Amino acid sequence: MHILLANNIYPPIMAGGAELIVAYLAEELVRRGNRVTVVSTCGPDMEPYPTEIRNGVEVIRFFPPNIYWSFERDRAPGMKKLLWHARDAWNRRAGQRLKSILDRSRPDIMHTHLIDGMSAAIWRRAHVRGIPVIHTAHDYHLLCPRAFMLTGDWKLCLRPSAKCRLYRNWHLATTRYVDLFTSPSRFLLDKHIAAGLPARRHAVVANGIPQPLEIDRVRTARPPDSLKRFLMLGRLTVEKGVDVVLDAVARLPEGTDIKVAIGGKGPLEEHVRAAAARDPRIEYLGYVAGDDKLNALTEAGWLLLPSLWYENAPVTIVEAAAYGLGVIGSNIGAIPEFVAQGQTGELFAPGNADALARMMIRLAGALDQLPGLPDSSRALAELYTVERMADAYEAHYRDMAVPRPFMAMAS
Repeated sequence: MHILLANNIYPPIMAGGAELIVAYLAEELVRRGNRVTVVSTCGPDMEPYPTEIRNGVEVIRFFPPNIYWSFERDRAPGMKKLLWHARDAWNRRAGQRLKSILDRSRPDIMHTHLIDGMSAAIWRRAHVRGIPVIHTAHDYHLLCPRAFMLTGDWKLCLRPSAKCRLYRNWHLATTRYVDLFTSPSRFLLDKHIAAGLPARRHAVVANGIPQPLEIDRVRTARPPDSLKRFLMLGRLTVEKGVDVVLDAVARLPEGTDIKVAIGGKGPLEEHVRAAAARDPRIEYLGYVAGDDKLNALTEAGWLLLPSLWYENAPVTIVEAAAYGLGVIGSNIGAIPEFVAQGQTGELFAPGNADALARMMIRLAGALDQLPGLPDSSRALAELYTVERMADAYEAHYRDMAVPRPFMAMAS
């Protein structure tokens, strides 16, 4: 089977977890004998970007003509973002670029992920050619121009403005070209359904990540004081709750031998550096990958996930479970779907730094707070493997890959 996967960025260009999930899926599908083409984007100064083969996956990148490249949105001023969204509502030229790729590649299935930058115009191009379309939502891009469902002052958005409702209605309407709408979490899927998702069918398909090869060694190598070490990994942004962690540490009693390591990059990086310089209980790791990430996961006993937004399916939860860490997460979004209270971790009210501080003191002070954690965390990790994810998607591909009539459309 020939599967075309589309995501706005693809390794080695990285921003979050979605592009990793797409890469894991693509490479596993290739290992199973499928042909896989990935369509992604690049910056305007990178064009023409040569087609490449990465681990058996054909990767095609192009710049969808717009005010700026979506990967550089954080640096764009407000008016440019408004103009960018206006064009991204239906990027006709991006659809034309995909048309040429579809005509040349002729895939059996098109499976899209994050399409902001390419727009829903690519769905229609596949639809009119009789190519079944499956879309996996990784965030709230179709419901919110910021994709977070948060207001400008980083509060949960409970009453979208008229402008945002117009945005939402348009983007949801475009999913009429999607044959199967999937989400890695029940929470995210239900949010789209409640908003009026018109896609024909929908399903939950869990993300999967590779299981660490050294999982047993890492679990047994954890130092005795690991339960006093807490780790936060991710983008250093407001919605990820890094300020909640810093506030919680400040509330810990003097002399408490708790250590908090924070790894990642983002707009709040200098803020975290300054906090680490003031308080020896905080360690800033910078961006961690490879052996540095392995060491961080080995030394810690707990992963902190203090999110302030409706998280979907954080990859870090499964990574932490694989390495035997307990998860301390906000009781928000889909996080409760992945953290079994009292078994694989604990939950606290989002934004409540005082509750987080008290929870850290309790968990660091008693070794038997989660006595079944080793077995529970391993069982959790084994539910979210790349193989399980590929099994589920392949079943959907086979079910969808039936001939459909071609509908002529002007280019």
